[in-house]
Amino acid sequence: MFQSRIAYAVCMGLAAVIATYWIRRRQRSMNLDTMQRIGILVGGLVGATVGAKLPFLLAGTFAGGNPLDLWFSDGKTVLWGLAGGYLGVEFAKWTFYVRVSTGDSFVIPIAIAIAIGRIGCLLYGCCYGIATNQQWGMRFPTADDGGLLLRHPAQLYEFAFHIAFACAAYYGIRQQKAMRHWMLLYLIAYASFRFISESWRPELRLAGGLTFYQWSSVGIGIGFSALLLWRLRVEKMTIRLNNDPESKFGI
Repeated sequence: MFQSRIAYAVCMGLAAVIATYWIRRRQRSMNLDTMQRIGILVGGLVGATVGAKLPFLLAGTFAGGNPLDLWFSDGKTVLWGLAGGYLGVEFAKWTFYVRVSTGDSFVIPIAIAIAIGRIGCLLYGCCYGIATNQQWGMRFPTADDGGLLLRHPAQLYEFAFHIAFACAAYYGIRQQKAMRHWMLLYLIAYASFRFISESWRPELRLAGGLTFYQWSSVGIGIGFSALLLWRLRVEKMTIRLNNDPESKFGI
């Protein structure tokens, strides 16, 4: 079951195909030309790829590794990948003069794609949790103990989170709730979840007893929460001005 690189690659490929197809389908109704659509997809892909590899690249290079070898080695982080993908899309929108909100078209496909990717992690035997005596613990031959200990199936916990958020976003969008903000809500929610989930992952503890990903979660969560609050404030001011008859006459 474990350490199947083929199964891992199949899951990752399936996730990419599903996300790309679904995103394109959800963006058909948007007033975007072909170059804008391609630019947004490429921006998101490049941003996510660079973001996912950046922590490993920087840490490995600092330790004396070859950057090129590190780039093609195993090791990616979903947390930084999501943040990088968001920034990549925003940069592409700025470059191609896209003024419509696209986040809601991304959030459900991305959440489902990441959930599928976590199944790939489970089949490959990476990203497992710490030892546990819970009944749902699983043995991972890829772990340092060779599979002797039951461990938290952290991959399945993440799978459940992303599927749950995809369902919540689907319901919210259908009900016209929190429109244009679902991608930011997803980033904030995942940063919060990842901060908590690090307690059952065997990661090195750094300053303050927190792991690298917990510190990353704090920074990403605060940064995107500030951005969401700013956007809500701008949105509220815009609505107020549009509903103020005096403002229409410049009074």
